[in-house]
Amino acid sequence: MQTAHACVKCGACKWVCPTYPFKEEEGSFARGRLALAEAVLEGKLEPTNEVLARWSECALCRRCEWVCPNGVDYKEVLTNARALSTDPLADGALKALKLMHGTVGRLALKAAGLLALPLPSHVRLPLPTGSSKSFPKPRPDAFSLRGKTFKPKGKPKARLLFFTGCMIDAFYTHTGKSVIKVLTRAGYELVVPKELTCCGAPHLYHGRKKLFNELKEQNLKAFSRYEFDAFLVACPTCGGALKEDYGLEKEVYSFTELVAKENLSFKGDESVTVHVPCHYYTAFKKNPEYFYEALKKVKGVKVRRAENDRSCCGFAGLFSVKNPELSEGIQRNKLEDLKKVDARVVVTECPGCVLQLKEGCSKFAKGMRAEHLADYLAKRLVK
Repeated sequence: MQTAHACVKCGACKWVCPTYPFKEEEGSFARGRLALAEAVLEGKLEPTNEVLARWSECALCRRCEWVCPNGVDYKEVLTNARALSTDPLADGALKALKLMHGTVGRLALKAAGLLALPLPSHVRLPLPTGSSKSFPKPRPDAFSLRGKTFKPKGKPKARLLFFTGCMIDAFYTHTGKSVIKVLTRAGYELVVPKELTCCGAPHLYHGRKKLFNELKEQNLKAFSRYEFDAFLVACPTCGGALKEDYGLEKEVYSFTELVAKENLSFKGDESVTVHVPCHYYTAFKKNPEYFYEALKKVKGVKVRRAENDRSCCGFAGLFSVKNPELSEGIQRNKLEDLKKVDARVVVTECPGCVLQLKEGCSKFAKGMRAEHLADYLAKRLVK
C-alpha cells in the first residue's frame, strides 16, 4: 500500500484543489490532508474533530492525482484514513444507497415518483447543516430499464452491459433512455442486468470498504449471468470504480467516448460549452477531448470551450450536502467561468454534475441550461 511518504511536498496539488481557495490553509488541500492522514494512520495523531473536518472538506475529485509528479495515490491514503472516522450522516446516506436497490427500495422510489408528479423536476430540500439544496425528484419509472435488452436494427456490432448507476436508475431514467436511443442507432446492443446495485464508489470514498465489497460482489455476480463484449457507463464515477476497483478484464467505455468514435449525425443551432467531470479524467482516465469530438458531429452548433472546462463543479455527492458553503463557492466559480463563453447550453457526462450545474445555472447563470450529453444528443439525432 502506498503511503503519504511518497509526497515530495512540491505543492502542485494546491493550485488544482477546488477547496483550497476558500480556506487557504495547509490542511485544506492534498499535501496537508495527506500529512494529517499519515500521522493518524501511524498513531502519531488522534483523529480529532478538526482533523476529521479537513478530510470531510475534501471533494475527492482527485485532481491532485492528475497533476502529482510522483504519482501519489491520494484516494488510497485518504480512504484508509476515513475508515477510522465515524460519520453518522454519511453512514445513513450510504446505507440508503444500498437499500434503494432492493425490492422494497425500488417500490418506495416508484411510489414517491408518482406522489411527486405535480412537483417541478428539481425540488429544494433542507439539509442537516441548516441550508438547503436542489435535488431531483424520484421518477415513477425508476429502475424501468433493469432486466431489459435493447437491440439495434440489423446485426449488432457489439453487445454492451450498460451499468446505469444510482442517479439514472432512480432520478434520471430519461438519460438512460437517451443513452440507449443514441447507441442502438450506432449499432450497439445494450443489456441492463436486473440484479445491479450501486457501484459502491461513494462507500469506498468514505472508507466504508466492507459495504463497498458487498456491493462489488453483488455486481460481479450480476455480470457473470450475462454474455457481453464490454461495459458501458454514462457516469464517470461508476466508470472509475469499475475500471480501478473491480478487477475487470473487459473494457469499460464511456457514452461520450463511443459517440466520439462512431459515425453518427446530429443537428442543432445553438452555442454549447462543456463541463468535463473531474472523475472522467482522474478516476476513469478518459480523454476530455472526446466531448469535443462528439460535439463536432452536431451540425449547426457553435462549440465554445471554457478556459477551465475541467474544473470541479462542487457536487461530489455527499460533499455538497456536508459542506454546502464550500460546494456553492466552487459552483459559483464554475458558472462564472462557463458564462464567459456566452453559451446557451453546458453539457457533461455525469448525472451528479448535471444536478449541480442545473442548480448553478438557476442561481448564477440565468439563461444557460445544463444537460447530460446523452439527453442533448438524443433530441438532435438525425433520423
